[in-house]
Amino acid sequence: MDDLVAIVSIISSIFSILLAISAIWFSRRVEERLKRNFLRLKEVMDSNHDRTNEVLTNIDREAENIKLTVYKSQDDLHQTMNEIMDQCNISKK
Repeated sequence: MDDLVAIVSIISSIFSILLAISAIWFSRRVEERLKRNFLRLKEVMDSNHDRTNEVLTNIDREAENIKLTVYKSQDDLHQTMNEIMDQCNISKK
């Protein structure tokens, strides 16, 4: 009976060691996958951040161009109206 207990104890110890080794191996694989996924996610986020900054810069440039166009057309409109008014004043005399 003592021999049976010793054999079961040895087998149990060996099985426990194998389970511990496989758990360590599994956790390392999971850690590597998580690290790769994190690095991919970081690359995607950095890329999106760069694209967002580029879009915002383009929007700012376009807004500035629109403002300049509006101001120029206002000046042109004022100039045209002044010319029309001058012509009306000349024709009245």
